[in-house]
Amino acid sequence: MRTVRRLYFYAVAFISLEVVLWGLINLARTTFAPDIVVSPAEQLARALSLVFVGVPVFTLHWVVAQRHAAQDEEEHSSAVRAVFLYGVLLATFLPIVQNIWALLNRLLLQAFGLATNLAMLGGNQSPADNIIAILMNGMVVAYFLTVVRRDWKTVKTPDMLADVRRLYRYLWVIYALGLLITGIYQILSFIFYVPGEEIGTSSHVWLANGLTLLLISVPLWIFTWQTVQHSLQETGEQDSYLRLGTLYLLSLGGAVVVLTSAGLILNLILRLVFGEATTFGEVMNRLRGPLSIGIPFAGIWAYYGGWFKRTLENLEEIRQAGARRLYFYVLALIGLAATFMGVFMLLSFILDLGLARQIWGESLRSNLAAALATLLAGLPLWLLAWGPMQGEAMSAAEAGDHARRSVVRKAYLYLVLFASVIGGMGSAGAAIYQALNALLGESQLDVLGEFLDSVQLFILFTLLLAYHLYILQRDNKQSVRALGIKHSQFPVLVFEAGDGTFGAAMQAALQKQSTRLPVQVQPISEGVPQEAVFKAVIVPANLALNPPEALRLWLREFNGTRLIVPFETPGWMWVCAPAKSLHAIEQTAAAIRQLAEGGKARAEGVSGWMILVYVLAGLAVLPILFSLLGLFFSVIAD
Repeated sequence: MRTVRRLYFYAVAFISLEVVLWGLINLARTTFAPDIVVSPAEQLARALSLVFVGVPVFTLHWVVAQRHAAQDEEEHSSAVRAVFLYGVLLATFLPIVQNIWALLNRLLLQAFGLATNLAMLGGNQSPADNIIAILMNGMVVAYFLTVVRRDWKTVKTPDMLADVRRLYRYLWVIYALGLLITGIYQILSFIFYVPGEEIGTSSHVWLANGLTLLLISVPLWIFTWQTVQHSLQETGEQDSYLRLGTLYLLSLGGAVVVLTSAGLILNLILRLVFGEATTFGEVMNRLRGPLSIGIPFAGIWAYYGGWFKRTLENLEEIRQAGARRLYFYVLALIGLAATFMGVFMLLSFILDLGLARQIWGESLRSNLAAALATLLAGLPLWLLAWGPMQGEAMSAAEAGDHARRSVVRKAYLYLVLFASVIGGMGSAGAAIYQALNALLGESQLDVLGEFLDSVQLFILFTLLLAYHLYILQRDNKQSVRALGIKHSQFPVLVFEAGDGTFGAAMQAALQKQSTRLPVQVQPISEGVPQEAVFKAVIVPANLALNPPEALRLWLREFNGTRLIVPFETPGWMWVCAPAKSLHAIEQTAAAIRQLAEGGKARAEGVSGWMILVYVLAGLAVLPILFSLLGLFFSVIAD
């Protein structure tokens, strides 16, 4: 209930603050930079309406929120308040950067003698528009910076503040990188551009826009990244999931874009080798896009890939191996998809040539170049990524067992199997359809060629399925063998205090987990075992609450793992325990299996607020990623 109240007050305060802020900005613009399209009276009415509506609403809700925070430590240190404060800073700092960008962009365009409406941002604004927005947002920033600093000094448990601040910092790093990459892309496009017969000054626009972005992004990226790096001395920053995920995505994204750009460049080179006639200017202009986008992403890959490796080295061995597997399996999946497409395109080219469906010319030359470029880009990537992972999984050591049972490897194999089955089913259906059409006398153009295309696609999917199914079955056999040995070496003792119901249920649950687990049920009426040869002991709650003296002494001397099952006990209520005893027994059996396999009995969960933080991070980063993808695909289209 209190969380809902917080959400209400801070959400209304945030929205009304933005209404007041932009109402004041529009009011100032009405005075110093009136719009020539809209009448002054309409401008004034619009601005005043925002201010008159927003001021009382914001004042009421912000005062109440501040009073609650001052009176209640839980309110003061809540995640909702932390998200609000850093959200306000983000929503006010961003317009400052954007308006500085727009102002500089127009100044540089004027310096190059170009029209200001060619600016990437704010082409139709005036300097007064930007300066007013900068000053107004700056005043709000100044106030809320004091609030944030005061909270850091007074909050007793600033965990949520630290989590949200970490998210805030990494969002700025990604934003600055997005601007930096776009700026470098614009400048490299200008450098690699070779003027042709077309008329225009677009290349100088690239230069002006690129320089503007560099002037904004370079100092912003240096400041934000150095802030993040200096924060590594603080608790929880070095091994945070957000840092690891950000470095992972930047490194992986850089690798994918660079390899794709390399494939596009290789495609063009092969087309030239196969005799395509063109000029130097045309070649450079076609290389311009892949080079301009590939070079900055190569820097991203090299720099953040290095930091990703250094960050992995500071993690514990299990987390390090898991993060490494995720990185390599994603690359392997991309490489496998490219290799599959390359082989399919190459076989289609051979069919076209063999069936004389096309004569050697521009179309076949383009098809062959695209097939070889895709294959040459994808196959090395798949081999370099799949080879180490396969070698790790084939190891007979403990690391090999963990690798074979890892969720990432299972997900990779089953995803490929899924794609193979669905693809094989679709291609087989297409081949049968074409064959039946031909048998029934339905005339089609090139029925043999289309049938053979479907057949060769079905064969490729079948080979893909067979290989990965073989890998999965071998993994399962090796895992079962290795786990069986571990289970057999982990004897478990179950104490029974009643009529045998608990012992029988516990033994059945353990045997369900693994038939090779040695389990002994010991009725407490028969005393305790003389020799403690067991690795784990399970005690029902009713017996643990009131143990006989012999059992108490035996448990004190026992060196293995002790597990208490919250079995239904009259007069006792177990907080945070399963509602049903059967569920508790199943959880205990699963914990025993995990212990026998060398893992932890219960993984530490992630708090709901941290999940919210990660969701917010993903939502905030998505627009930036989509912008970069749009830029990349526009390059491919060019």
